[in-house]
Amino acid sequence: MAIILSGKIKHSDNWDEFINSKDRNPELYHQALFSGYCIFMSGMSVGLCNLFCGLSVGVSGSGLALADAGRAETFVKILIVEIFASAIGIFGIIIGIIQSTSSNFPQV
Repeated sequence: MAIILSGKIKHSDNWDEFINSKDRNPELYHQALFSGYCIFMSGMSVGLCNLFCGLSVGVSGSGLALADAGRAETFVKILIVEIFASAIGIFGIIIGIIQSTSSNFPQV
């Protein structure tokens, strides 16, 4: 599948113009480079936020199970902490959307 797609991209005129645009139009090239890094970093921030969200939910869930086994009245209090820990993932997605909207790929 990748061989077929690379053959389609290789014969595209726009692809050749973009590769050679570094010498002819460096401003267009730098705009495309910035947009690519912007999309990449928004994906990295969403991924890292969701990684930390999973870790914090796991740690607080383990504490919730241990605290509930010890005293049942602490269940609701620690459950609220776990809900806030899971909200980190939603905040990460929102930040990633905001970051990716600043990318502006040039029209070749």
